[in-house]
Amino acid sequence: MNTTPTAPFSVGRLPGEADDHFLGLEHAARMATDAALLTESLVGTAITRTAIICIHGQVGLGKTFAVNAACRKLAPDTTVWLQFAQAPHLAQIRAALWDGLNLPGPAPVNTTHICDEQIRKTLASAFHLLLFDEVQHLGPAALEYLRDLWDKNSKTAKSLAIVLVGSGNTRQKILHRSALHSRVHRWQQFSPLTPAEILTVIPGYHRLWNDAEDDVLLWIDDCAGHGCFRTWANLTVILQDTLDNDPKLAFSKDLVRWAFSQLDPTTRFPGHVGIDR
Repeated sequence: MNTTPTAPFSVGRLPGEADDHFLGLEHAARMATDAALLTESLVGTAITRTAIICIHGQVGLGKTFAVNAACRKLAPDTTVWLQFAQAPHLAQIRAALWDGLNLPGPAPVNTTHICDEQIRKTLASAFHLLLFDEVQHLGPAALEYLRDLWDKNSKTAKSLAIVLVGSGNTRQKILHRSALHSRVHRWQQFSPLTPAEILTVIPGYHRLWNDAEDDVLLWIDDCAGHGCFRTWANLTVILQDTLDNDPKLAFSKDLVRWAFSQLDPTTRFPGHVGIDR
């Protein structure tokens, strides 16, 4: 990965599986949720059709997890992963693509026609999947630049697929760029896990929940989880670390209530906050 810690972007190969789970949660399983299966199908469509697709939804629902897993499975050697800080300039977009495509030397961002010509030539030389994460940070000029890259490739080499992933106002930003919006082949909006999905997904997600009763899982989701996979992961880390650090403790609703107190109180219902030992 050709970046430094102070770079305004991250670019390179896909993050490894070890980076998938929140806070490196040990013994967490990769769950084939309906949303994750649909993501894999849509990434496959993007590859087959050399199309643009968009995966969006609120934070913590598993978008990036699902997209990274799908790209590792379907295009492990041809995916270029890119992520930008707030409102990158076009020079930063060009530099990131230059690095991600392993072009030699620093990107000639001050000679844009030369830089763009080399980027387009490289994209046309073989299939590439450009995976842009945190698309909500991209401004109008950046989105138009990506549209133009895909447009020119689609009329000649037909060797470029683009996957756009983002939260917040991602869809609205793309909607406001009508030329890009009209070229997005498929869309997927991630939603919180439903109560039925909680009961089928969470018990297999981590050994902590293997034997949890249905009413306990639904109670946890109602009080704090709210169908958000990242919140469930955070609770799992809190509880597992607490149990590992004190062998005298056992999993209980009182322990879970205490774990609730470790979360942002605006995201949970109030309750008992002490650990009963």
